[in-house]
Amino acid sequence: MIRRTMLALLVTGAVIAGAATPAGAIPPPPPGGDLLIVFAYYADAAKTQVIGQSWTGCGQPPGSWGVTSGIRQVFFTPC
Repeated sequence: MIRRTMLALLVTGAVIAGAATPAGAIPPPPPGGDLLIVFAYYADAAKTQVIGQSWTGCGQPPGSWGVTSGIRQVFFTPC
């Protein structure tokens, strides 16, 4: 009984892992370039007021301003 249960769990896990889609990664940079990754933070879910930003990429040191927590949207900009 325990062997059948363990085997069933193992087979189920293998099927789920095999059917899973690959994770969405940060898109690759354009040919010969890099990306500036900007996180914009909003006051509410309607995204009507930006309250802060943080950024990294393009061979520059990362930076930020304002409030860097809450509702977030990511932007990818070629350098």
